[in-house]
Amino acid sequence: MSVEFPYKNNFLSYLRVLKNYSEHTQIAYINDVEQFFSFLSQPNSTDFISSLSSRVVRRWVRELAENNIGAKSIHRKVSSLKTYSSFLFKEQHINHPVSIEVQLPKAKKAIPTYVKENELNNLLDQLEADATTYDDYLNFMILSMFYHTGIRRSELINLKNSDLNIAQQQLKVIGKGNKERRIPITEELVRQMDVFSRIKSEEGVVSNFIFCNFEGKKLAAKWVYNMVNRLLSSTFVDKKSPHILRHSFATHLLQNGADINSIKELLGHSSLSATQIYAHNDITQLKKVYKKTHPFSD
Repeated sequence: MSVEFPYKNNFLSYLRVLKNYSEHTQIAYINDVEQFFSFLSQPNSTDFISSLSSRVVRRWVRELAENNIGAKSIHRKVSSLKTYSSFLFKEQHINHPVSIEVQLPKAKKAIPTYVKENELNNLLDQLEADATTYDDYLNFMILSMFYHTGIRRSELINLKNSDLNIAQQQLKVIGKGNKERRIPITEELVRQMDVFSRIKSEEGVVSNFIFCNFEGKKLAAKWVYNMVNRLLSSTFVDKKSPHILRHSFATHLLQNGADINSIKELLGHSSLSATQIYAHNDITQLKKVYKKTHPFSD
């Protein structure tokens, strides 16, 4: 059950307008703060805002950990509370800033799941060869765009026709925090986009969005997720989502010699630490490096 915590609607506007967070992040932060105030509504808790303190947050964190909430989720929930505290002070709902100092559980850095290069190439070749309708080619192009560019789902569904520059072979993407970046695209993707544009024209599909349904409307995020999940079912990857294609893009670049800073720029990460999760190597890759660089290798 949702909790109407103090200044909830104002906080949502703050996240949307001033922080420019994505809709997904807005929902997560609101839910996190609701959960905290639900925790406070237990007996012996009265004044919600005055309870926003390190001592009380530590109790909440302990309860979350005891309920087997993952470390990564706990980190985000505390970040949500810190953002809410900052909002209260900046909007003058409280007279003094609240410092929340909490020792958080160590989050494990999981190695990203990705689809193997030959699997993805085979899947894309098969989808293109089997495409006979607009919907078929739309599905193929979405997968191909994800893999060729590494963009996020929210970035893909908001792509406009004006964002694609065929002459310069680049794509303009508006990422998190409304940050703009330019991504180079391959001649192969240009060829595919040319065919896709021709099919859209022949079918009478008119839209400002590059990827749209038959009526020209922007695609729903859930529809894109379900479609990608279904198409990736033919691969051996455990997780099947648009973000797995982003992982695959970054991992394959790294395996083929791209430097980590270039991958950071292509992904639109604000810090290198966010990109370093892709600096993982399987034993095959390690053997290649060893054989190429060690003076005693054959």
